[in-house]
Amino acid sequence: MDVSIIFPVRNIEQEIIPVIRHLDSQAVNFSYELIIVDMGSEDMTVVTALQALHEKGINGCVIQNGHVPPADALNSGLQKARGKYVTFVFARRIYSQIWESYYTAAEHSEADIVFGSTSADDSRIAERISVSKVIKKKGGAEYLFSLLEGNTFVDIAALLIRRRFLLDNHLWFHEGCLFGYSDEFLYRCLLSAQEVVQAPAILQRVPKLEMSCEKAQPVGPEIFQEVEAMIRVRDLIWCEHSGETDLLEAMNFQRLPQAVMHCVDVLLLEGLPKATVERELKERSYHHLLRVGKTTGNLLRKKIRRWKHPFLLYHPN
Repeated sequence: MDVSIIFPVRNIEQEIIPVIRHLDSQAVNFSYELIIVDMGSEDMTVVTALQALHEKGINGCVIQNGHVPPADALNSGLQKARGKYVTFVFARRIYSQIWESYYTAAEHSEADIVFGSTSADDSRIAERISVSKVIKKKGGAEYLFSLLEGNTFVDIAALLIRRRFLLDNHLWFHEGCLFGYSDEFLYRCLLSAQEVVQAPAILQRVPKLEMSCEKAQPVGPEIFQEVEAMIRVRDLIWCEHSGETDLLEAMNFQRLPQAVMHCVDVLLLEGLPKATVERELKERSYHHLLRVGKTTGNLLRKKIRRWKHPFLLYHPN
């Protein structure tokens, strides 16, 4: 089996058949299995998915995981996967015409991770690097630094990862995590990867197939799981990549304060008073994470300054 496609779902009975058809049309020159992991659907999603797999003759299965977070569902898919590579599909972010390019790039380079291009310029550079024996290729930590600085875009919904690499490095999603689990998994993968390749395929989403976002239910303090996820990544860098000082600075002065301010915005938009949010930050010692340095972006710097200023009104965005 060449590729395992892991697709976590919940209550998408009406949308799942067009998505499955789309996925099947994208796999032309490689074999694949479709692993659909249901997270406690209350409609006919499971039955509809099974019928679609059977009618299309697709090699795959439906796993019923019950009411679990996406992180747990993705782990169930990884445990079931048998492909040489794995990729993830999400109902709210579906891409087109990338897998053939990804698979070719992975086979040519024996890459641990393959991701896509965001523009024609990116695509040309990726093509040039892939055939050049002179241009030095970036390692996973370098790509992570570029990602944290905002110079590279990597979406977990548009990745191809070598399964043996995941198993050898014990890379899984953090169990029970609702917020920050995908970034944590992606960052840990990049930190462990020896060979990361950007494919020339330009990322193009398919809005007509994507499930629209429903109005989010209040999440409350659980949103701080995002900060905990980034703290775990920072600690990993401290322990295993202590020489990567620029990367550590980017985590401490860009990504961690960014995560804290995102949580602040979510809680304020849910109606919590500023004083209550400030108290939450102090109780968790997260207010100490709101530091700025040379890697802090200007917008984040301004947000932190306005949030900390006792006489300025702070408006979440």
